[in-house]
Amino acid sequence: MMVFAAFALRFFLHPWLEPYAVFHFFIVACLAAQFFYGYKFAIISVLLSVFLGEYYFVKPYGSFDVLSSKDFIISVNFMLVTLTAVAFMEPLRRSLYARDLLLKVLDSRYKISLYRENDRIFYAQQSNQAWSILQDLLEDFDQILLIKFGDSDYKLEPLFFKVTQSDLLTRTSENWRQAVFVEDQALLEAALAQNTPQIGGVKALALRFVLPSGAFNACNVHVDHFNFMGKKLSILRLAAR
Repeated sequence: MMVFAAFALRFFLHPWLEPYAVFHFFIVACLAAQFFYGYKFAIISVLLSVFLGEYYFVKPYGSFDVLSSKDFIISVNFMLVTLTAVAFMEPLRRSLYARDLLLKVLDSRYKISLYRENDRIFYAQQSNQAWSILQDLLEDFDQILLIKFGDSDYKLEPLFFKVTQSDLLTRTSENWRQAVFVEDQALLEAALAQNTPQIGGVKALALRFVLPSGAFNACNVHVDHFNFMGKKLSILRLAAR
């Protein structure tokens, strides 16, 4: 297409340029083919250019009947000049390709290192958050009544059995709500179902726990919510007195 574009332009200007600049436009087309597509396409372009230039723009126009030394000299001169330029451009083109490839590799490695650094910072933050949550749990572990992690069942802690004056045989993760006074269950369920993470400073709830004797044990409790290892962690504990 480059060769034929050069031919069309030279053909349009032929009435004003004849018999000069026979191969000038073809030289540009051949070098463009070399720059964008390599020496193989440049050689094909040179051969096409020799045929088109000699046939249409060298007297006698439109004929190969008489091939003079002039025709031979013009064609050989065009081929030598163009192929020499192609030979010089080929290593330059390969160097340009190698440079562009190297820049892409360096940019890719930079992005990979940046992503790895971001991942390292993210996991470091997650690790620090996990340790802070564990520290908070361990510091007041004796004040925890029950724990729920993700979609698992509630895990009752020893303090829950102490407050409700019950044992493992009477209170399990399935029936622990029976130890909470009926009118207080909705309040506790709403606090446990909260999705917004909250750590400390939560308003205490006044709950009445039902004892085996039928009496009530009133306690102030609060619910803490954490995001731990990608899951919701809910903790019911006694409020500090």
